[in-house]
Amino acid sequence: MSSGIQLRTVNELRKDISFFIPSYQRGYRWDEQQVLNLLDDIYDFMQSGSSEFYCLQPIVVRECDDQDVFGHKKYEVIDGQQRLTTIKIILSYLKRVNYSITYEIRPDSEVVLNDLESVQDHKNIDYYFFKKAYDTVKKWFNGPRENGVTLEDEFHIALGKNVKIIWYEVDPEIEVREVFSRLNIGKIPLTNAELIKALILTSDEKRKLERANEWDSIERKLRNDRLWYFVNPKKDYSSRIELLFDLYTKNTKAASPDKFFTFYEIQKQPDLSDVWQKIKGYLALIEEWFEDRELYHYIGYLTQRRHIAEIIDLYDHANTADKQTFRKVLKQLLNKQIEGIDISQLQYGVDNDRIKNVLLLFNIATSLTQQNHEARFPFDTYSKGRWSIEHIHAQNTEGLRTREQWQAWIRDTISLFEQLNEPTDESIVKKLKTRLNDPNLSQNEFEELFTEIVTENMERFGTDLNTIDNLALLDQGTNSALGNHFYPVKYRKLLEHDKKGHFIPICTRNAFMKYYSDKVDHFQLWNESDRNGYLSAIEESLKVFQ
Repeated sequence: MSSGIQLRTVNELRKDISFFIPSYQRGYRWDEQQVLNLLDDIYDFMQSGSSEFYCLQPIVVRECDDQDVFGHKKYEVIDGQQRLTTIKIILSYLKRVNYSITYEIRPDSEVVLNDLESVQDHKNIDYYFFKKAYDTVKKWFNGPRENGVTLEDEFHIALGKNVKIIWYEVDPEIEVREVFSRLNIGKIPLTNAELIKALILTSDEKRKLERANEWDSIERKLRNDRLWYFVNPKKDYSSRIELLFDLYTKNTKAASPDKFFTFYEIQKQPDLSDVWQKIKGYLALIEEWFEDRELYHYIGYLTQRRHIAEIIDLYDHANTADKQTFRKVLKQLLNKQIEGIDISQLQYGVDNDRIKNVLLLFNIATSLTQQNHEARFPFDTYSKGRWSIEHIHAQNTEGLRTREQWQAWIRDTISLFEQLNEPTDESIVKKLKTRLNDPNLSQNEFEELFTEIVTENMERFGTDLNTIDNLALLDQGTNSALGNHFYPVKYRKLLEHDKKGHFIPICTRNAFMKYYSDKVDHFQLWNESDRNGYLSAIEESLKVFQ
């Protein structure tokens, strides 16, 4: 058998092959339920009358340098020995032609597995589990079933002809212990994409090289993060092309209960050439949407909340009329996100999800309507971040827990009021200075001081600091860096963060720089006028989706 990924029937495993289970693997440990699950699955497949085959999960093997005592080709089993041993136990019960399995730590395991009916000694833990599995098989076959007289014959035929194993043969020169270790910690798991690639490439030998090049080209295009996160911001894939096959098989859940569902569905298809054409069509459609700036922003937002499969279904439906209808449908979906919401009444702590959604739409609308036609909202950067809502002007002492933080806040606040230079601020500055180096300042006393300053200056800071006109979208890293300070301190920190190349959403940057304010006298306060201008900008910008 050649190396690589193939499908092998159980009958093929019984042709001059033996298996060797190395000592670095644990012994056989399948319990009763696992054995019953395998028997029931095969039986249900038999009853379905399907003309297809039942596919088991992969086994990973490496061809050994030597042969067994009968001159048969020998394979070291790197992964999958539990399944192979269970099938052998079933064949042993049925008294049919079997393959050989030898456990390195149990040299007589092959003899025992061929005669489990007579095994009595349960002191050996491995043979105990062999025997327990055998008794489970025996009990299952002796249970009441329709056509029970011929069940063993029918089951044997189905097991041999219609049960296939994903055969993954690694290079003989590979270090098997490393492969075993990496497989078992999930670093190099077999994927649907690897298995499907073997099907696609081997289904048409004349076009094998052409398809291999096309496959590589698709993978290369999907490695472009700007394209990838525009269409798939949530589910992670080790091989991104697998998303396209998930679209084909309608496997659009975040996590399918069957790891190899997509592969099983693809291998059932009668014409893999048609499958491959459809896969290329999905990519072409996604690229078309990506290049269209309007569709890019509509779809990029929607995939934050929906699977791309839903967008494709909408397109297939809308496309029966014209592409403009598709645009209108998408625009309506975005408008529904804010329809009927009084944005000015949204409250931090109560409506956080809605606020975050509105601010995201605000940023997307701003990017879409910029005169610079190259401007695009970076869905890749957004999808990789963890986003939170930041108060432009601090509303409480959250996050200020150490004496160093209290002193920094007091110093910054002294600087703020000294720059405002109002006569009434002298008493505030004096009070703050008396507490600046107070070694006995407690957490409660600091919180009282904070609240007193905010309350006394409510007219300057605004009566409600929890409405959207005092909130902006920031990633959690930047949010932490800004700390819980008043506006001018946050403004300076934001500029420093921006200079270092951190991504600041365009509307957050504009807000802190007071682009939305009608009149800017200074950058010392985020006042009522600034807040009104910011709220008006949000409401006006979102009209683009109406």
